[in-house]
Amino acid sequence: MKNKECMNCGSTKFHQVENGWKCDYCGTLYLNPQKETQTNKSSGQPAPSKKRKRVMISLVIAILFIIGPLSYLSFKSNNANTTSYEPIKPGTNNSATKDYPGEWTQEIYDSIKVATEKYDADSEKYSFEGGSSYEELEKLVGKPDTVTSWEKENYGMPPRAMATWNKNKDGDYAGNSISITYEKKTMMITDKNH
Repeated sequence: MKNKECMNCGSTKFHQVENGWKCDYCGTLYLNPQKETQTNKSSGQPAPSKKRKRVMISLVIAILFIIGPLSYLSFKSNNANTTSYEPIKPGTNNSATKDYPGEWTQEIYDSIKVATEKYDADSEKYSFEGGSSYEELEKLVGKPDTVTSWEKENYGMPPRAMATWNKNKDGDYAGNSISITYEKKTMMITDKNH
């Protein structure tokens, strides 16, 4: 410290103490840097703090490799379109059919299960689950008289179609009509109206 200045007061006068130098003017201590012991250098092992840091980083990376794929699979399974249909029960022939068009009966209409609507706030989209199958319904009651289709997604709702039966078995207009709305991709019934 002979040609050095004190960082606090600017003095150049120092005297030697046990572990370094001391400024004669303000008393600031300047300690000599400690040298690593020969045991750490010769063993080739990192200092304990470095070893601990490496272990922690390795653990974090291992956890990310485990949690990353699991979270992706969980997200993927939550967003997957599951098709769980409720079967439609055919009606009996003794029901009053004069209020219903075509092959429709009260029992068939009542057995249709409308899908539960779910909204995903992250993707801002709707999905449906647990509804009856439109294809099965069409096998029971025949093709509809008119079909109105929404080809594009609208306000988060998937493409849908609305089938309407309004003619009786003779081809004349019935007194009432039945409308069924279904999701086009899964063919799941999302609404019914009589």
